[in-house]
Amino acid sequence: MKAVRLKTEYLQDPLGIDIPHPRLFWTCEDGITQSAFQILAATDGRTVWDSGKVPSGSMHADYPNALASRQRVSWRVRLWDENDDPGAWSSEAFFEMGLLNASDWIAGDYPVRKKQRYPVDCFRKVFSAGQVQKARLYLTACGLYEARLNGRRVGGALLTPGSTDYRKRIQYQVYDVTDLLRGGENAMTVELADGWYRGSNGGAGQTNTFGTQTKLLAQLELTLADGTTQTVCSDGSWAWSNDGPIRFADLKDGEIVDANREPSYSGSVRVVEEHAPLTASDNVPVLERFAPVERITTPSGKTVLKYAQNLSGYVSFRVTAHKGQRVHITMGETLDDSGELTLRNIQCVTKGRPSPLQELDYTCREGVNEYTPKFYYGGFQYAQVDTDVEFRTE
Repeated sequence: MKAVRLKTEYLQDPLGIDIPHPRLFWTCEDGITQSAFQILAATDGRTVWDSGKVPSGSMHADYPNALASRQRVSWRVRLWDENDDPGAWSSEAFFEMGLLNASDWIAGDYPVRKKQRYPVDCFRKVFSAGQVQKARLYLTACGLYEARLNGRRVGGALLTPGSTDYRKRIQYQVYDVTDLLRGGENAMTVELADGWYRGSNGGAGQTNTFGTQTKLLAQLELTLADGTTQTVCSDGSWAWSNDGPIRFADLKDGEIVDANREPSYSGSVRVVEEHAPLTASDNVPVLERFAPVERITTPSGKTVLKYAQNLSGYVSFRVTAHKGQRVHITMGETLDDSGELTLRNIQCVTKGRPSPLQELDYTCREGVNEYTPKFYYGGFQYAQVDTDVEFRTE
């Protein structure tokens, strides 16, 4: 009998958990009944816990010892079957504790007016590093962020740091970014949008639910090949601008993007305060991909893509276009009685403004344009595409 599919707090090899005594789980293959287990756990090659043989049919145990910030624990399991015969040791699993307590919160340097909407903030930090042996990036925001190191996207999760009551807690994520760094000069960039924090919420599209100033917190910890450590934190030295390609981003209303723009990072950040406690997100990204099942021409001549089911998500595209051509995508759940896309079933009108809009308005650059929305999603089965660019569905 052998233990397989080892998980910590239902996660496979999680980075950055903050549960004091995490639960360890496994399942069995071969044999009929587990009669006992033994767990061996180690940090830096040193045994930190040996459970010994524990008579039990339970495929779960709590890690009993105190854990330190950043600590990485590798663990494996041996099982005894119904005949009390021991099996082979399992493959090794691990978990790593989180840390996020040293950095400053930073924000874009602009006056905030409660009734005004703003472009996406663009932050950049350029730093030098030696030969990197290990690197962890701890990251969160009041708003939604997407980070890159040396032009490569950090992680695969969407709409991070996720939905929460920002008055009570703020979730953070931990990323292994060792492979994204290089010896010498490096650049970290982060885009920051309104998200649940100050974007449209609820049926009526209320804004500024949790605050008016979006803000970012980052802490990059490097372990170098010579054994020394280096920390790069969000602080007043970061560059900022809001003149990048995403001119507007809202969870419910959509995005306005001009692919011909690049952020100048010509300004400086503002160091701000935030007092809500931080907590590890302790979750996993969920993403499925769907292709349209039908291309419809409506009675008015509009092109509408139909998907197999109503879903929550967004539409990505790749087209070859000339500079200035536009792609406008509107997402909705149903067609009206005349066969045209309608959002009336999901929209509320407040002060003459309908919400949600569920639109992506994209201005192309010359050549290949490939875009995936970063900071919004919608409920839809139909996507209307208004464009002067020739396209086909895949």
